[in-house]
Amino acid sequence: MCKENETMIGIITLYYKNYNIGGLLQAYALQKVLSNLNIESEQVRVWHYKREYITFKNKVSRKICHIIKNPIKEAKVTINNSNLKKRRKLIQDELLVRENLMEQFMDKIPHSNEVYDIYNISESLRLYNGYIVGSDQIWNDDYISQDYMKINMLSFVPNAILKMSYAASIGKHNNFKEWFINDLDYLKKFDAISVREKTANAFLKNRKIESTVTLDPTLLLEKDEWNKFVNKEKLECKSPYVFTYFLGKDKENRIIAEKTAKRNNLSIVNFAHAINYFRDEDKDYGDYKIVEYSPDDFINYIANAKIIITDSFHAAVFSIIFNKEFWVVPRLDDSGISSMNSRLSDLLEIYGMQERYIKTREDVENKNMYKKINYDDVNKHLNEQRKDSIEFIVNSIHKQKN
Repeated sequence: MCKENETMIGIITLYYKNYNIGGLLQAYALQKVLSNLNIESEQVRVWHYKREYITFKNKVSRKICHIIKNPIKEAKVTINNSNLKKRRKLIQDELLVRENLMEQFMDKIPHSNEVYDIYNISESLRLYNGYIVGSDQIWNDDYISQDYMKINMLSFVPNAILKMSYAASIGKHNNFKEWFINDLDYLKKFDAISVREKTANAFLKNRKIESTVTLDPTLLLEKDEWNKFVNKEKLECKSPYVFTYFLGKDKENRIIAEKTAKRNNLSIVNFAHAINYFRDEDKDYGDYKIVEYSPDDFINYIANAKIIITDSFHAAVFSIIFNKEFWVVPRLDDSGISSMNSRLSDLLEIYGMQERYIKTREDVENKNMYKKINYDDVNKHLNEQRKDSIEFIVNSIHKQKN
């Protein structure tokens, strides 16, 4: 519990039990930035995931209803689930190792002893005299239920206590649930709001909620701060390589990487984004197929790569931080639909790097793949944005204190 005249900030983001590299790195970065500013803070461990208790009887009843309603579809679902279980079993040990590595990284970030949910979150008020929500998609109603969205909108926090967001993301620009639109009124009681995307800024402005666009927390830390995770001796691949990290399933992206590696006489190191199983597209892809990795490894492999090819926002971000040659490719979700490309294209546009976007394998032939990025201009722009974003944090906290 903080002493009088001291500031102890509770950060609420998608941190607890979040086995996502980008999510953990942004959580680490924001807390580190606050520490560098001599502002004490910690992650508030919030269980964001819906608990659903289903009895065996209800499971059987639900299954029968699905079979009666659509027997062909249900048969396909049953076969698919069976195949997924078999595929997960093939890499289960590796996935458990990766989860443990993620847990170790989580533990490096200062956090609350207590784990909170919708029933006890108000008990955290005795520990903090201010809250920051963000970054990450804490306001995405596709991922967060209404009860937990109210936590992320700080509905439990009295007006006398600092309420602000930093680089919060809504994650989309349409198809909002009715309850989400209604609950936006909670944001009108915030002392300061910053969002990560221009689309979120425009969305809130249309609802008479003022916000500022700020950098993702990972971009607030300079390369020197991330260098402590870099250790070339820990690399499994000892030869020059292309690093790839694909969240989507598009086989075309793997072909693009293979063509690029061949043209540059490089190996391919692929961090397989296997949550429950290997994607078919990754089975025979890459010279080094790595499943057991941590956020530390992610940074290390990007920092030492010759070229990065990715559909991941944070892989592109760290490519910029380390001034690497990189290319961004479209991301397709499991249904084959383009997914999450807007924030990547926004990132490239901000730094005048639109030419780093490859849509097809023909682009590999048509683009000048040997053209180097002019990082002098990029770094100058980034430093200006970094200064503005940190000023937003300082001014928002100090304004409330005074």
